[in-house]
Amino acid sequence: MIGKIQYNYIRFLYFNKHKSQRAIAKEMGIHRATVKKAIKNPEQKYHMNVDRDKPVNGDFEKRIKHLLEYNSKQPKNQKLTKRRIYEIICEEGYKGSYSSFTYQARKIEEKLGINQKEG
Repeated sequence: MIGKIQYNYIRFLYFNKHKSQRAIAKEMGIHRATVKKAIKNPEQKYHMNVDRDKPVNGDFEKRIKHLLEYNSKQPKNQKLTKRRIYEIICEEGYKGSYSSFTYQARKIEEKLGINQKEG
């Protein structure tokens, strides 16, 4: 798989320098089909067709949301840290890692508008 920089470079060589697909493939050391694909698609994006299940966070999503909402309404000196919220959830049976918990918490905070400061 080629990177975004190589993808853009292939398009640059083809459209601006008017090089053939074969010449680009030979110069970069990649297959001609890859060059053809890069030229054909205007943007390189990953599209997920089906939403994946969340086996670890799925059951605890409502609980995390509740704790974050409750925590945002508390005074500054009484707020819980994410580490402490993670420990509370682990006591309730959460088996996920801390990083997956914080990722889920950030997504929930973003949806709810918690911890967003205006510039």
